[in-house]
Amino acid sequence: MKRTWRFWVALWAGKMINKGLLATGKKGTTLPGKIANWIDPDIMRHLSVAYTDGIIMITGTNGKTTTANLLASILRQSGKEFAFNQAGANLVTGITGALIQNTRWNGFSRASLALLEVDEATVPKFCEQVSPTLAIVTNFFRDQLDRYGELDTTVRMVRASLPKETLLVLNADDPLVAQFGTDHASVIYYGVERTPDSRSESEETREARFCPACGTALDYTLFHYGQLGIFNCLGCGFHRPEPEILAQKVRLEEGLLLFRVGVTSFTLSLQGYYNLYNALAAVTAARQLNINDVLIEIGLRGFIPQAGRMERFYLPEGEITLTLVKNPTGFDQVIQTMLGVNQPLRILIGINDLAADGRDISWLWDVNFERLGIHEACINQVICTGLRAEDIALRLKYAGVSVEKLVIEHTLADALDRLQASRTVQEVAFILPTYTLLFPLREILEDRQEKAGLTDSKTKDRGEEASA
Repeated sequence: MKRTWRFWVALWAGKMINKGLLATGKKGTTLPGKIANWIDPDIMRHLSVAYTDGIIMITGTNGKTTTANLLASILRQSGKEFAFNQAGANLVTGITGALIQNTRWNGFSRASLALLEVDEATVPKFCEQVSPTLAIVTNFFRDQLDRYGELDTTVRMVRASLPKETLLVLNADDPLVAQFGTDHASVIYYGVERTPDSRSESEETREARFCPACGTALDYTLFHYGQLGIFNCLGCGFHRPEPEILAQKVRLEEGLLLFRVGVTSFTLSLQGYYNLYNALAAVTAARQLNINDVLIEIGLRGFIPQAGRMERFYLPEGEITLTLVKNPTGFDQVIQTMLGVNQPLRILIGINDLAADGRDISWLWDVNFERLGIHEACINQVICTGLRAEDIALRLKYAGVSVEKLVIEHTLADALDRLQASRTVQEVAFILPTYTLLFPLREILEDRQEKAGLTDSKTKDRGEEASA
């Protein structure tokens, strides 16, 4: 593909802006990508042709960032170099910026493989210019209706955009994802046999009660969470495909998630059974890249959680787990994980309604907070913060959490102080923010951890053990 003068101006402008940001101690790919796309709207197309070993795209509602970073950990263990939007900037500007960072001034790429997390709504624009070699689709849940519109619209948009020649790595247990394989030539499925939390009946929010093919109510023999499980349509026969990559013997031991795929055992240092799907997606993609299971296991075991994805911080008062919440199904799984620790809980919930969070917060009423009310005996305190602190406090009150246990504190530092005040060694602390509160809270936690001279020694030991 012939590169025009616009391409060269866009590339050099992007690289100069990136260099200037680094010189001032700032990190970011969005601004270089924004300017480069303004100069040359086709720059992604021109940059993508350099990746002769392929372009891996990861999209879906939940788990994109964790899946991408798990796969990145595996790729590093295998010695592969790759372009990567690691910061999670998954819109066109962020993706372009990541590709520019990986491109030299002479237009040649530093790597021949690209790993790109792509926002669901960005998939059409991305696939107009880039034809991914492999595309992982994680799941579809209701998320930011004011931005995406109804879920059916998002699903149709992503499905119609995926090139026919792309190998699809699909979640077999989500009917909204599994349907992509019915008219696609190259597909591989991953799924779960069962987890200790799997049930034959479910009262959780489900996004796919009806068959996506004919509209008949789906029949489930097993629910994992949300609409994920073993399903069948009695109307047209659409059913959960048989996964080529199937997780079996799933269990938690000492904060580690253990499972088997065939004869190979894998270990993941992440809480929450929902993270099993992220690991399976990464394993499936890694195998397609001909990476052996030994290196895959090392990559999974040595993985350190990224920003706000069950990330652990160590303060003098005790360990705190920080995890992003953004939609009903994801929040339900975090609640399940918290209750599963079987220890007294202190919880800080931060809800904002800025553009990046989603202006419409009515989704809070679809979260199964009633589980916290039912298990209130193990909840010692809930701190509510953010622009909509009163709204989440009201929701928790209606869910059955005692008013005496609810505290509203709008200042983040003070909210964290209240969370830690008089905390006992038996109490486990979780912080659950929406997107625009995630990084401000994370900065406070990092600062306090650094000042206290504490580090995540357990994670560090796992990483050194995996690298050995």
